Amino acid sequence: MQKAAEMSDLPKDFLDFYQQFHTDSAYQIAHIEWPLKGEKTVPGDNGIDKKVLATWEPENWAIQHLPDLVSSGLKRSFETSSEVLVIEHLQYPMVNYGMERQFYKDENNEWRMIYYTEMQDLR
Repeated sequence: MQKAAEMSDLPKDFLDFYQQFHTDSAYQIAHIEWPLKGEKTVPGDNGIDKKVLATWEPENWAIQHLPDLVSSGLKRSFETSSEVLVIEHLQYPMVNYGMERQFYKDENNEWRMIYYTEMQDLR
């Protein structure tokens, strides 16, 4: 069962990982489960965007940086379902547009991003 979590509720080792993940590009590439699975939005036949399953490889990955929550208007929330899974949601609440990332602690006690949904309409 997933539950909402504040940054202060998240595992300390996750917070350390999260900081390094966003500030060290080599570390980020090394801590993503490739091919990374997720969703992206593509133009549909009728002019309405549609969500499709997607995968990313290191060569087509855009390095992600810490989100600017102050000037961007983005809201961040976390959910946890155990000590080894953290789900992050980033969204622009006024337009219902956002993304999701999932992080998992593997058997070597290493955090990895295992799922990614690009910025998209959340309706």
